[in-house]
Amino acid sequence: MDFAGLASRLLLAACALWAGAAGAQYPEKAVRMLVGFPAGQTTDVIARMLAQELTSDLGQTFFVENKPGVGAGLAAEEVARSRPDGYTLLATSSGPLAVNGWIYKNLRYDSRSDFQPLAMIGIFPLVLVVNPASRFNSVADLVEYARQHPGAVNYASGGNGVTNHLVMEMFQQRAGVKLNHIPYKGGVAAMTDVVGGQVDVMFEVASIAEPLVRSGKLRALAVASEHRVATLANVPTIAESGYAGFRGDPWIGVVGPKDLPQPVVDKLAGEIVRIARKPQWTRRMAELGAIPQVMEPAQFGAFIGAEVERWGEAVKAANAKAE
Repeated sequence: MDFAGLASRLLLAACALWAGAAGAQYPEKAVRMLVGFPAGQTTDVIARMLAQELTSDLGQTFFVENKPGVGAGLAAEEVARSRPDGYTLLATSSGPLAVNGWIYKNLRYDSRSDFQPLAMIGIFPLVLVVNPASRFNSVADLVEYARQHPGAVNYASGGNGVTNHLVMEMFQQRAGVKLNHIPYKGGVAAMTDVVGGQVDVMFEVASIAEPLVRSGKLRALAVASEHRVATLANVPTIAESGYAGFRGDPWIGVVGPKDLPQPVVDKLAGEIVRIARKPQWTRRMAELGAIPQVMEPAQFGAFIGAEVERWGEAVKAANAKAE
């Protein structure tokens, strides 16, 4: 008798039974959802909304734990190294999974191999804004002036290698212009100087830009998302402004560590996708300036891989490095 083969088959069968039982019983205790940003930022707010819904639906507490640092990579690293049992998850934007690998030399996780994608739930449209007294009333105005005066137009960002820096790099490449980058230590300071007219232009997330546009403190030229933003319905996309196919928006999704049992993956992903498709969830996301965009695990995993390459091109063009 092949005792080694029999033992191997019994072990595989036991693992399959355990995985099935784990999925049926999950969750049996509280679940941590790590966020790599401080409390109050949009990713954190959406993660807390999701945790509340999951707590209600699955009967155990899902709670958010903020762990900022290293471009939100500290939280990602902890989840990548955590036990694959479904009790440590990561709610993350595109930065930690698509950008960090290009700008941090000693990053201790790989976005494409160290995580189990669960669901993508939305995107954060970026708005191209200027001071209302600006000479620029459209993307065409900006591009024409920048071509005639290379390097004369200043743009602000929240820092070297952050999303609004990289999206502007994408835009410059596509439009064939060169703007002068003014990096700030954070988006608030950058936006303050655009409102004050000290800097000409910047990209900012709709949730921050929209109230300033409505109050007349900023003028919106275009949005970088594939579709227009409902709360800024009269503002065209960059694609509509002459650059077909242009897309430069960060996103939010949920992942766990690799090797999560498939029944746990199925249960978590199914619940998150169901929540993200609720009409009331869609309304709440819109109020935050986000657009629901739902992807299940396989599609989300392929998307992350493509995003790593797409943002990598922008990082290389910007020669961005961690500060």
